[in-house]
Amino acid sequence: MANSTGITRRRQGNKAEVKPASTPPPKVVEKKKKKRSSAGLGYLPLQIFFGVLISIVVAGLLTNRIINAPIKAVEFELVNKKKHISQLYFFSLGERIPLVGVLAVNSRLTDAELLLEDQVYGPESLAIDEKNQKLYAGFKTGIIAEISLEEGKEKILHAVQLAQGNHDCDGTYSKMHLCGRPLGLRVSNVGELIIADAYLGLFAINWKEEKVVKILGAGELPTNDENAPPIKYLNDLDLLPDGRIIFSESSTKFDDRDFILDLFEHRPNGRLLIYDPRKKNLRVLKDGLYFPNGVQLSIEKGAAKNAPWRVFYSEMGMTRVMQIWVPQDHYSTAPIKTAPLIESLPGYPDNVRLTKSGHLLIPIASQRSEEDRFLEQNPSIREFITKILSNKALAWVANYVSDAEGLVLKVSAETGQIIESYHDQTGKVESISIAIDDGKGRMLLGSDVNYYIGRAKF
Repeated sequence: MANSTGITRRRQGNKAEVKPASTPPPKVVEKKKKKRSSAGLGYLPLQIFFGVLISIVVAGLLTNRIINAPIKAVEFELVNKKKHISQLYFFSLGERIPLVGVLAVNSRLTDAELLLEDQVYGPESLAIDEKNQKLYAGFKTGIIAEISLEEGKEKILHAVQLAQGNHDCDGTYSKMHLCGRPLGLRVSNVGELIIADAYLGLFAINWKEEKVVKILGAGELPTNDENAPPIKYLNDLDLLPDGRIIFSESSTKFDDRDFILDLFEHRPNGRLLIYDPRKKNLRVLKDGLYFPNGVQLSIEKGAAKNAPWRVFYSEMGMTRVMQIWVPQDHYSTAPIKTAPLIESLPGYPDNVRLTKSGHLLIPIASQRSEEDRFLEQNPSIREFITKILSNKALAWVANYVSDAEGLVLKVSAETGQIIESYHDQTGKVESISIAIDDGKGRMLLGSDVNYYIGRAKF
């Protein structure tokens, strides 16, 4: 992948040296847009249609009898050598906040600029180094890029891939676990880029010295719970004032490419963790969460010297944003306080970030639908679907049918009240995973699936 990303990389013990090519690549990956066919079933002869339908039903029923589901939405127990249902995992997200008032549909994202179109793939997280006005983005191909934000001349300057070996990384399902998937990005107070890679762990990139250092590898065990599983699926992160790293692990059971399975199972497989790089100590902060995602440290004015730090995190599986108060004592065993900031969101929140004025930006990666409500109340159907579809096929179907219209909410970080909303219903800007303030009255918009970085006015 070195040649295709414009980077050479040499392993030196724990470090890797990163060297830019003379020019950055014009494209990261070939664009593959969703295709929606206009041809209907009426084009098929009736007998063929019913033959195919019957075959699918029979195959599905046989599969349901034979194959174990990858999720546990239904629990069974043996009674007299026969399986009986012992637990059905229903859930309800309740009524979503209606799209009226400040949430009324508008076109404020429709006029967004599309930067680096077809040169990026899945810029899920973004971070700005305000000192040198560089933008950083992590792509679905495993690449992390440094981007110039010079007005009208935006371009990729450098890029690096954390994964070792030549895996022909193209962002597809079959390659993602080999190539890595950079998700959460933060710029430290010394200018290093800190990365949470879903598969590989925590890393730091020093762009000036052209070096990459692994901070914490995947598979590490927390030290404060002997029953805690090793870390598996890192998502977002933030940096605490004392240098510790707080990060979300969306699931201890499934990985990033199979995230839809965790949402289908709807069990509390997620957690928040804290890592102290100086003490090399990893601890579970809060477990039992439903697909925790974005993480953002709050800015508190007038807080007591030893007061806990307030951190926001989006709990995607519950369509809400929560607050957690993090003790300054790394080894504290005191009960951890949490409280909702905003609940019953109109969709599934992703990476939350603060604006320069202290408001919270909540991107809605996908909006809630009637199909979602049907699945909430039918755990047996959720299991059945995961039996008859491969994980790869399920991910494709979920992406195809999702209501991914662009939506970002601006919320009070103190009360959770929605202040403004930004919409696009034309399909130009969709599946927004992050919105960050560029300091010039605009938002930069990232996505797990798009082929551009959006830029829209506040």
